[in-house]
Amino acid sequence: MSIEIPAKPVVDPAPIGWWRRNTGWLIGTAVLGAIAIYAPYRDALNEYRDRNPSIAIDAPKHDWVQFEGARWRLIEAEALAPRDPRILGSLRKDAGVLLVRFEVIPDSGTPIKTLDTCRGRIADAQGRQWEAGPVGLPRLGGPKLPTSCGSGYDAQFKSVLAVPGRPFAFQHAYVLPRTQKLEGLEARIEFGPLQSAKGRYLRFKL
Repeated sequence: MSIEIPAKPVVDPAPIGWWRRNTGWLIGTAVLGAIAIYAPYRDALNEYRDRNPSIAIDAPKHDWVQFEGARWRLIEAEALAPRDPRILGSLRKDAGVLLVRFEVIPDSGTPIKTLDTCRGRIADAQGRQWEAGPVGLPRLGGPKLPTSCGSGYDAQFKSVLAVPGRPFAFQHAYVLPRTQKLEGLEARIEFGPLQSAKGRYLRFKL
């Protein structure tokens, strides 16, 4: 007499969940989404950095430093007294004028129009900043120097251009609070976002 062993019921395999079936697609979507978010952020960050340079290239005092296809040096910084005869225009009673003079020697092959895109800025230890040639700057007399880094006009109002290998003098003028002291200030040379400075700027301690 034989005993029959009942057959084991056939169990269908558990269905594969939606998440497991679409793992590859989900990973790809996450990667593409991250790229889509990061790319605009990176571009915006680069644009902000170019418009607001934050990497300082320190210049030795009264010595030359290489920056953006040229050598630069600070000649002097001069705060004009309230009744200085060189101030020919009107100026607020609480304001003063600061003159900062530089020399630049372009490298061979550096376009003068590139140098002329430079902009001047003064900053203090508290992070306050002032741009060169502001709206409130009065008319100034005295020795005339170009206000651009590569071209301008001399005292006879003749056009002058920076020449590779030769020093070219220029001046930036600022309107600052009259009580502001020169100690602790820094003069900056920056370039616009279309140039190659990539977030860097030239810094001179006054």
